[in-house]
Amino acid sequence: MGDVIEGPSILPQELVAVILCKLPLKSLLRFTTVCKTWLSMIRNDHHFAIKHYLARTTSSSHVLDDVDYMFDLTRATSNRKPCLYSFTAAKTFRYMYKFECVPDMTIDMSNSCHGVICFGLISRCQALLCNPSIQEAVLLPPSPNKGEPALGFDHISNDYKVVTINCENICTVNVYSVRQGYWRNLQVNASFLCNSEIIGYGGSNANGRMCNWLFGKKLESTRTRATGLLSFDMVEEVLKELPMPECRIHKIHEHKLLSSSRWQGCISCLPDLWDDNSKFVDVWVLKGSGTINRSEYWTWNKMFAVKLPGDDPMHSSNFWLNDKEMFVNVGQLDTEEVFHYDLDTQQLRRTGRKGFIFGLNYVGSLVSIKCLMSPKHGSKHGESVQQNVGQDEDSKSDDNGGFIFRVVGRKGVRWSHSLKPI
Repeated sequence: MGDVIEGPSILPQELVAVILCKLPLKSLLRFTTVCKTWLSMIRNDHHFAIKHYLARTTSSSHVLDDVDYMFDLTRATSNRKPCLYSFTAAKTFRYMYKFECVPDMTIDMSNSCHGVICFGLISRCQALLCNPSIQEAVLLPPSPNKGEPALGFDHISNDYKVVTINCENICTVNVYSVRQGYWRNLQVNASFLCNSEIIGYGGSNANGRMCNWLFGKKLESTRTRATGLLSFDMVEEVLKELPMPECRIHKIHEHKLLSSSRWQGCISCLPDLWDDNSKFVDVWVLKGSGTINRSEYWTWNKMFAVKLPGDDPMHSSNFWLNDKEMFVNVGQLDTEEVFHYDLDTQQLRRTGRKGFIFGLNYVGSLVSIKCLMSPKHGSKHGESVQQNVGQDEDSKSDDNGGFIFRVVGRKGVRWSHSLKPI
């Protein structure tokens, strides 16, 4: 490819943007060399990046987002590594790359928003925002509390925010603004979280505006069951308890958060892992109007129900490709195998993957966190990473306190990031 040049455009710029918005991500990244105008639009225009992402994920009338990739954790008990997988035409898993860190550091997945993944560095109480599609990562300063981070989007201020909630003693809520570059403590009335526990990870819905968590009362004898939905509005910065849907499975059930750009919340209700008698999976969406403070304005609606086939023990995962395709775990706990299930044909396909999948859906995007960071805050409060292409896999950081972030490709092609402590 030659140098980027500035050339005249025969078509109006607005029409060019509409056409480019319909192209695949890989094509757009190649087209950055066409001219400076296209380079600026594709790499620096946040509004264009959002339009392109939404055109990809909400191109159909599905309740759930259409996704192309899945993040899952390796089965190692320590120093777990999130791995990215794509899917073949036969719906088997194709390994793409993995994320690694130094041995004394544990990285965990939280959620994704607009193609940006939020990772938690557990021992440091820090969040790492990464868009692997454009090879960008930003390490945020430590959070004032130890809660798991969750990423969302404030469409009014055009700002990405990370929220952490800690319910150990007194509930504390802290919010980090990418544009402002610092953490703020929110004064919230969260007495309903007394003696409660947040279950699993947060999930973003409604185009990133709502971050939701399942929570329940702590029980000494059994594991915590979800009894409510904890919802945080990124625009109003309000934390609210919302009721759970009236599921058909009352005594033994489990809830999992699903991703949907259209709805304020999306939940699947499924049989307990130990209950082999019921194989129905219900998918509910949360509809509402007005402010999140008025819970009476919010209602759950069951969009569809799925009856899992066969007589073998079967359990739905929280990963769906779309409304019509899901992954299920078949077999007992020690002999589980992941199957692809087509709801239209009611056919099960082996994926060749053993064990249980957590499954964080991911769609590539052009969204750049660094483009939204204020210059006066970027170097002080958010540590941008330096990219080293082709770095040897055995290389180590000169700073023992540093954090090595590496993606290993299938053909041995590597790019890595050295993150310095704040």
